[in-house]
Amino acid sequence: MISYNELLIKTASTFLQSYMIENNISSLTADQCAELLNENGILSNKIGPKPGFNFRQMLRDGRDGKIIKIDGVSQLKPNSRWSIHKI
Repeated sequence: MISYNELLIKTASTFLQSYMIENNISSLTADQCAELLNENGILSNKIGPKPGFNFRQMLRDGRDGKIIKIDGVSQLKPNSRWSIHKI
């Protein structure tokens, strides 16, 4: 099981929100976020069966109340696509 600490989650949230503000973007997909976090050395994209798994697992753990949530995250229903919105 992958362990996500509060500092990592807050760092990822802050980075993604800052990126969206600086680039005037209203939302990003989970895969876009995973790629950005990987490129900037915040969260590896190489863990799990395919790229983006590590970030999506972080989102699932937040949804399930195991960890704090990424700021601006939404999912319409379980097993559907994730979006991260600028707040």
